[in-house]
Amino acid sequence: MSPLDDFGRAASTVLGLVSAITAWDAPTACTGWDVRAVVNHLAHGNAKVAFWAGSGPPAPEGDHLGETPVASFAASVSAARSVLAAPGLFTRRVTTPLGEVPGVFLVHMRVNEYVVHGWDIADATGASTDLLPDLAEQALEQWRTRFGAAPRRPGGPFGPEVAAPPGATAADRLAAFLGRKAVSR
Repeated sequence: MSPLDDFGRAASTVLGLVSAITAWDAPTACTGWDVRAVVNHLAHGNAKVAFWAGSGPPAPEGDHLGETPVASFAASVSAARSVLAAPGLFTRRVTTPLGEVPGVFLVHMRVNEYVVHGWDIADATGASTDLLPDLAEQALEQWRTRFGAAPRRPGGPFGPEVAAPPGATAADRLAAFLGRKAVSR
């Protein structure tokens, strides 16, 4: 499977979760963020892809969902996919908040964000958190490599690792590694 196939699977899964949201103000495992804020964060990240790829202006902070959050999120996914599918992007160098990397890294960033925040949305809405086991395992390995045993910065996007429940799915283990505690169980 190609990185764009992984992007498509992850995006489709999250879009399915977003399409089923009935309580946009439900709390999530992301401290201080309700479901709408998590989805908005994903849409904002999708908007940033063009800037990081060097094909668009910086994406402003703020509301990226408007009055039609599901349609707006779907449009943001489509726009991000168009940028990620550009010929030559995978091998060209791009600048991200994590430094200068091959363009294919942008795809991995989006997939990881979709899996992690898909878990947040699923957990907050009572949906199954058993999301994309192969991509969740891949993301967990990438985050373990990036963080290792280093302490997490207070107030940062990820808390200290918590214990995953017995029999945890790959996505549940990923969430636990990133300091997520389920809010719906």
